[in-house]
Amino acid sequence: MTFHDNNLILQARNVAVKFGNVHACNDISLAVRGGEVLGIVGESGSGKSTLLRCLGGQMRPDAGSVEIMSRRGPIDLWQADELARIRLMQSDVALVHQNPRDGLLMHISAGGNIAEPLLASGERRYEELREKAADWLERVELPGNRLNSVPSVFSGGMQKRLQIARCLVTNPRLLLMDEPTGGLDVSVQARLLDLLRQLVRELQIAAVVVTHDLAVARVLAQRLVVMRRGGVVETGLTDQILEDPQHPYTQLLVGAALRI
Repeated sequence: MTFHDNNLILQARNVAVKFGNVHACNDISLAVRGGEVLGIVGESGSGKSTLLRCLGGQMRPDAGSVEIMSRRGPIDLWQADELARIRLMQSDVALVHQNPRDGLLMHISAGGNIAEPLLASGERRYEELREKAADWLERVELPGNRLNSVPSVFSGGMQKRLQIARCLVTNPRLLLMDEPTGGLDVSVQARLLDLLRQLVRELQIAAVVVTHDLAVARVLAQRLVVMRRGGVVETGLTDQILEDPQHPYTQLLVGAALRI
């Protein structure tokens, strides 16, 4: 396995997934560099969530490879043994779930939620854990006095922010996001998108965001992959695709977004 670009973090080649006779993902290749956000857009059933699960170690593809430049060097996610894959997911890959309840321990304090990934990665010093938890609470713009509060009493926007802190506290190389602003008010969405964009740039993370919302893709992603029926119909710079879509399906998506 060779990463010819030193800043390349994720490289997927010819990823394919079939459910019976249906191609959920059909021969998909993509690459993402540090500090870059790649957006994957398409309607429900286009295959974008299935692809994200393959990239995040949740679903083994039927064919193809997913290579990640970890702290220890390049790893083929689906050729690695189970222990190596678990270590990779604990230290180098993080997933922001669409529903933050899927990514949080709802009856453990906010501080405990942020500290738990650090414990899994080997940190044992209580003061260090508490300091990092408090620091990340501040970085995601949550009140410091909520460190001991459980996320079940937080608003949806606060839960999303806490989940981001939990994901980023171990400084992963790759951040995967599934509809990160889903279910939030427009004003809350805008603040969350600003925060995500700032953190990706600051930490130089490679990020992939799956969304049906082209406005979210425009704000977050430098490049877009447009999916339909398990395949890629168009790729390119975000502004270029949204301002001058070439494929009829992309034109339909952009036109529908403009009419909302």
